[in-house]
Amino acid sequence: MGFNLLVKLVVRAGSFAFGAFGTAIIVGVINDVYAWFWLPILLGLAVSLVVTFQPWFQATRLSLPFCASLTSGTALTYCLSTPAGHSSISLLLPKIAIAGQLLVFICVFGWFLAGGLSQRKTAAMSLWLSIPILAGCVLGYVSGGIGGSSHMLEWVIQTLHLSKGQAEIVIFYFRKTVHFTAYGTVGLALFRGAIAGAATKKGAIAFALLVVLCISSFDEIRQTTASNRTGTPVDVALDLSGTSVFVLLAAVLVRSPRRPAKK
Repeated sequence: MGFNLLVKLVVRAGSFAFGAFGTAIIVGVINDVYAWFWLPILLGLAVSLVVTFQPWFQATRLSLPFCASLTSGTALTYCLSTPAGHSSISLLLPKIAIAGQLLVFICVFGWFLAGGLSQRKTAAMSLWLSIPILAGCVLGYVSGGIGGSSHMLEWVIQTLHLSKGQAEIVIFYFRKTVHFTAYGTVGLALFRGAIAGAATKKGAIAFALLVVLCISSFDEIRQTTASNRTGTPVDVALDLSGTSVFVLLAAVLVRSPRRPAKK
C-alpha cells in the first residue's frame, strides 16, 4: 500500500514537473510581449498542486479542466489588461496569443461545465466551482494598473463633495470591504463545491483556504508590477480572513453529504 502511494506521488510529481517545463517554454515566448506573463501560469500550477491532493476531486475527472479553465481564463484577461511591449519575435504575436487563449478557455471551460452537468452527482459541484473560475477571469483584468483607485478617487470627490484626504479614507475602507467580501464569496463557492463533490468538511475548508491563498497571492504579486498599485501580504491575510468567516459559517449551516454505512 505504501509503495503504491509512493509510486503515485512520484508519477504525479513527474507529470507536474514535465507540464511546468513545457509551459515554461510557451510562457517564455509570450513573455517577450507581455511582461510577467508567468504569473497567471504560476497561479494555475499552484492550484493544480492543491487539487492533486484532493481525492474527491480526482475521482470526478474534472480536476484537469477546472485548473485549465482557471489558468487560461486568468491568463486571457491578464493579457487584455496588459499593454503589449515590443516583441522581437513577431508583431502579430499579441493577437495570436489572445486569440489562442480565448479559444483554449472556451474549450476547457465548456469541457468542465459539460462534464460536470452531464452527471447528477457532479452538477452542483461544477456550478459552484465555476464561480472561482470566473472570479479568476475578473481578477486577471483588474489586478493590474487598470484596477487602481485614481479614477475612483476623482468620482468620490466630485460626487460626495469630499476633500482628497476624506475621499482616500472612504476608498480605502470600501476597497478593503470588497476584498473581504469578494474573497469570502470565492472561498464559500470553493467550500460548497467541495462539499457537493463529497469532500469532508475539514477537507473542504482546507481546499477553500489553499486555493484562495493561491489566487490572493497572484493578485497581490501582480499589483507590485503596476506603478499605481501596492501589493501587500496584509491584503492576503484580509482575503483569507474573509474566506475563513464565510467558510466557517457555511460549515456550521451546511450538512455534509451522507456516506453509505460500512458493512
